[in-house]
Amino acid sequence: MRPLRDTGPLVPKENTANSRLKQIEKEYTQKLAKSSQIIAELQTTISSLKEESSRQQLAAERRLQDVIQKFEDEKQQLIRDNDQAIKALQDELETRSNQVRSAEKKLHHKELEAQEQIMYIRQEYETKFKGLMPASLRQELEDTISSLKSQVNFLQKRASILQEELTTYQSRR
Repeated sequence: MRPLRDTGPLVPKENTANSRLKQIEKEYTQKLAKSSQIIAELQTTISSLKEESSRQQLAAERRLQDVIQKFEDEKQQLIRDNDQAIKALQDELETRSNQVRSAEKKLHHKELEAQEQIMYIRQEYETKFKGLMPASLRQELEDTISSLKSQVNFLQKRASILQEELTTYQSRR
């Protein structure tokens, strides 16, 4: 067998290793505590940020709903305004159509009156004054008859123009 070598006292080396291990363990315990504290702070921050994000999202959704409702209200108001404008235009058109019909009736009545006057004047002319009146009076009566015929023609043309305007106005609608 071989003799054992003297390596010196073992106790101080062991104490140094234990002390070093305890120092390392202490450092890692401190680092672990610090890391745990940082993790807790980060988790708190994350939780706060999530809550804030949730509040902001809810607020944004409420604002969006408010804007949507506002636009819907404005849309409905525009529809009501448009319906009222259309109704007013329809009423005005009906009024104007009634006025045109009334004017046409009056014009037709005036035409009939003018034709009756012409017939009356012609009958008087033929029965009473033919051959008995002076040439100047005869000419004056014939001029009156011609004038009345022109007025009738004018009134007929005017009625035709008014009818065309009514038709054009109705077609534009």
